[in-house]
Amino acid sequence: MPDHKCELAIPAGSLQCALYAFRGGADAVYFGLKSFSARKGAVNFSFEDVRKIKSLCQAEGKKFYVTLNTLVNDREMNEVIPLLRQLEYLQPDGVIVQDLGIARIMRDHFPSLPLHGSTQFAVHTINGVKQLQELGFSRVVLSRELSFEEIEEIRQACPDVELKVFIHGALCYGFSGLCMASQFITGDGHDCTQSRSANRGSCAQICRTWFHCLETGSDSWLFSMKDLCLGDKVREYARIGIDSLKVEGRMKGPDYAYWSARYYRLLLDGHQESEQEVRWAREAMQISFSRDTTEYFFGTGKSGSTNSPNMVCASDPGHRGVQVGTIDKVLPNGKAIVRFTKPVALRDGLKVQDISFSLRHIDGGKSFISEGETATISFPSEEFEKRPGFGCPVFCVSRHNLNMGLLNENIPLYKKPLDITVTITDNSLIINGETFPVDVQQAKSQSDIAEILTKVFEASDKSFFTVGRVCVQNGSSFENPFIPMSVLKQIRRSFYQNQDDTFEAGLGAPSSEEKPSDAVSGILPKRALLGLWDKVIEIDGKTYLPLSPVMFDEKEYLGDVDKKLEENPSLIVGLNNIAQVLWAKKHPEVQFFADVFLYTQNTESYSVLKARLPKLAGSYELDKDTPFDYTGDDYTPPLFISRVCLRHHGLNLPCKGCSRNNVFHLEQNNRHYKATCRNCITVVTKE
Repeated sequence: MPDHKCELAIPAGSLQCALYAFRGGADAVYFGLKSFSARKGAVNFSFEDVRKIKSLCQAEGKKFYVTLNTLVNDREMNEVIPLLRQLEYLQPDGVIVQDLGIARIMRDHFPSLPLHGSTQFAVHTINGVKQLQELGFSRVVLSRELSFEEIEEIRQACPDVELKVFIHGALCYGFSGLCMASQFITGDGHDCTQSRSANRGSCAQICRTWFHCLETGSDSWLFSMKDLCLGDKVREYARIGIDSLKVEGRMKGPDYAYWSARYYRLLLDGHQESEQEVRWAREAMQISFSRDTTEYFFGTGKSGSTNSPNMVCASDPGHRGVQVGTIDKVLPNGKAIVRFTKPVALRDGLKVQDISFSLRHIDGGKSFISEGETATISFPSEEFEKRPGFGCPVFCVSRHNLNMGLLNENIPLYKKPLDITVTITDNSLIINGETFPVDVQQAKSQSDIAEILTKVFEASDKSFFTVGRVCVQNGSSFENPFIPMSVLKQIRRSFYQNQDDTFEAGLGAPSSEEKPSDAVSGILPKRALLGLWDKVIEIDGKTYLPLSPVMFDEKEYLGDVDKKLEENPSLIVGLNNIAQVLWAKKHPEVQFFADVFLYTQNTESYSVLKARLPKLAGSYELDKDTPFDYTGDDYTPPLFISRVCLRHHGLNLPCKGCSRNNVFHLEQNNRHYKATCRNCITVVTKE
């Protein structure tokens, strides 16, 4: 496939971030609204903000995507409908969703909104992409855990759907959409309103906290991932025809939005990493925010994390910027001698070990230190638990001259064009079916009534709407009808007021509808009895087989399930990934259930599955307040499911001699966990 232009999509946690992303060279931005966004901690966008972005994108040929990518229950669905009406008005270039119920409502009632599948779907196989495509999704954001080779295979197998991949930013230890650590460690995981669920936009980043391993004695950030940074390898994605490249970071500021856009814009436009402008953009991007970096699974082929460079930064979970020097000696008077490999200046932010400080003093009255220079600087020596010594690295985490000023937000608000059909009678104007009484007269001179009406209705003041095409049908007895301008202006005000009133009325939440709480509950056994997955379990004379939510070789994996079904046609099979639905449709004789990772948080999402799997026997949900089968208080799902092997990456043990079947016991704050590493897939559970 020949090279083509990849869209560069930059995160925008605020209007300022969006403006700076476009200034840096982004083709598109993506952001959340004030609710139902997977990054609730970001500033996020008001309706007025999005109207400004829409107006800007129209003027500059840019695109914007809105994230509506959390799971919702039946009560909350009433709040989603008004948001979808707002988005229908705004017509974003895509709405990124995770919830199958929201997707169904969009497809059935808001078909003009393009459906994009969130990475929260954990789509990592060809079947996953094809199933979302069958459900009406025009674009799929692939899981971050895929290698270039695996993405290329998906691209070739799915040529007629848009694909989006991550190229830069923070990484989650567990698969997005499958991580339960935050939900079940921060509170009652069975009450989503009382815990910080990653699937509801409130992740507490448990993977960035410390754990103790009993087997090795390690006491560190075992699950804290390095940041993804693919650099010029993004051009390989352009070569194979990937449609959009995604930078992560809606919680980060305008400087990050600008410099990440600038860096990758230069690379996609053909500039080389060795060029000074590119090197400066990369350094500025990393200073705005960066941990240690990794290419993650890009070059691992199908081998997973085996023998790959370490993807975990167990020594420091936070921002470290770029290294600018090393310590020669710490002096007793609150100073240190540092050999600098990059220039720094007063008021730059430095970091040594886990202590950050502003550079306030350079001996000799200097304000600037050049590359290669050794200098004595002020140093918070008393703040360190362990005294830094010779060779200890010094990092720059902020530069005084990279602070972004506020850009002008005085952007015209988007107004939706309305095509207007005007019928003139002797005593009225009928505009789009709405009648306005008037006294029509014969014009004294020749005039173009359509042109007059267009000019009048272009002035829509503060309305949400403006005029589009105007079609005039003269049904009056006057060959050249005339209506006084004052009357036309009054009609215009009334017309737009009526349009606005109707629109705003539609934004109100609809009345709550009672949902049958026992419609599909009480069917399945207690979830704890079924174990994890991939084992046939007999309960009360019935046999169950929950499938794994992760299956990188889906053809081989599902082939094995086919063999088990041949041996036992009465198996009741649990589906844990959207890809398995496509396979399940080939087995109309088999009973299935939606397991905990194939979310049916609301009745709409269950209906989506039921329409495709008529013998669907029920659905497990973790939330106590569910119309489906509650898993039970005694069931806790895996906290992490990861392709990153804890043994090799978190504990830094060699792959050589590994049995590929290891168990480690972890502790944190008097809580106990078990990490099972089998064939480089790590599953962490509560003990």
